[in-house]
Amino acid sequence: MGRLMVLLLLLASAAALAGETKANSVEFSKTIEMKMESQTNHCAATASVDYFQRGPEAQLEATIDNHDCAASSGKFVVEVTIRADGAEASEKLKFPETWSREDDASVVVNRRYPIGDDTDLLRVKVRNMRCTCTEAAEPASNP
Repeated sequence: MGRLMVLLLLLASAAALAGETKANSVEFSKTIEMKMESQTNHCAATASVDYFQRGPEAQLEATIDNHDCAASSGKFVVEVTIRADGAEASEKLKFPETWSREDDASVVVNRRYPIGDDTDLLRVKVRNMRCTCTEAAEPASNP
């Protein structure tokens, strides 16, 4: 028998004993506690991207800025769109990346990604940018 049914039967029995029966109704309440993680440490980072093709590689320079907090870190996905010579359709390659900083300076990420021989680089985008504010490290004290 379910917990709710047992609770209803107990309440109905108690009400009947007290002489306070109500036709076809029973009142009860239940408190539910939910734990939720704090969302206060999230931040909104942005990225500007410069890219070009160098042979079988895509060269990327991304500048990441975050105005919400100084010390922060995060992750993102670099999405590289290419087209093989003679192909009608393009293909997307995805490369996961991470970043971090301890002050409010912009983060510059320079990477090379393999795109293969006989391909054309069509575009590079940053997707799924995530940012988390972190506490700055305490400076070491001099004895």
